[in-house]
Amino acid sequence: MSTPIGQHWQKVKDVEDLLGANFRARTFSFAGNKSTNASNQVHTTLVNHIGRPRTTKAILYIHGYTDYFFQADLAEYFIKLGYRFYAVDMQNYGRSIRPFALPTSCESISQYSQDLDIALSTMKQDGVEKVVILAHSTGALAVSTYLTQAHTFSERAAYYGKSFPEIIGLMFNSPFFALPLPPIWLNRLSWSIRALVSLLPFAFLRAKKVNMYSKTLHTRFGGDWDYRLDWKPAEGFNLSFHWLREIIHAQRTLAQYKISIPTLMCRSEISTIGKKSVEETQKGDGVLDVESMQAAADKAFKNLTSVAIPQGFHDLYLSKKPAQEMYLSTMEKWLKELNHQATK
Repeated sequence: MSTPIGQHWQKVKDVEDLLGANFRARTFSFAGNKSTNASNQVHTTLVNHIGRPRTTKAILYIHGYTDYFFQADLAEYFIKLGYRFYAVDMQNYGRSIRPFALPTSCESISQYSQDLDIALSTMKQDGVEKVVILAHSTGALAVSTYLTQAHTFSERAAYYGKSFPEIIGLMFNSPFFALPLPPIWLNRLSWSIRALVSLLPFAFLRAKKVNMYSKTLHTRFGGDWDYRLDWKPAEGFNLSFHWLREIIHAQRTLAQYKISIPTLMCRSEISTIGKKSVEETQKGDGVLDVESMQAAADKAFKNLTSVAIPQGFHDLYLSKKPAQEMYLSTMEKWLKELNHQATK
């Protein structure tokens, strides 16, 4: 099915970002779906490090579910490698949350194509010619959905009256390409959720207690990271069944494609879902099943390099130092090879 191109947008704010003087935040508004919020206006926020202003290649970071961009040192890392760095807080996430909309709400995963259109066209205006997209978890599914849509970039450019940089590579950090269920159970779940959403379109599971994964991360619970708990709550946001239905639909759609862009997928070596302690959870991915993730990626990407990171958390960059360093060095090595292939 053809996915409509997103709405036109306008920049409404351009300020120093909360991460400090090295970061700029530009906020854009555009017409959204009626069910997204009462005013029919949604926002997206593009953050960029101001370093390397004359470089024409850049990294674009896309966050995951119940998430936003706060990893300033990750931006500095890519700046030192010679790239410009950008990150998006997608509509109804992080910096783009508004009081009249539910956090994380969306009509479909393809809705996030609007955020990507804004980010990429703005980067092009900034002088960026080539982009490698780095996406985490659900962000990787949003990016993959964007790349499988029927509209070509030339059609998108003609519609908006804007141009886009070339996407030369993809780097995925624990992508959410599959639910950890066998096909028969996934089919049953899918039908049940469809029926529930048809009867109760706004049904959700209420987030009540701090999850074990959050306990591995935030300083409040003894972790190493201090981020905004209103934008990345330790108990998560309420889980919408409509959102889960759209996730299943996007994953099934992705399985029908073969994306040819050079792709690096990094994941943990093992899954630790359901473990009862922080120590056990920290030994692997405490959110997703890595075997299902790998199988889905193998099916959907033609030019795929996969690397398993021992002791890697679900967000590999938030892992303890040995795993984090292996993750960073893996991306650095892969980017060097990508550049080498491009110059042949």
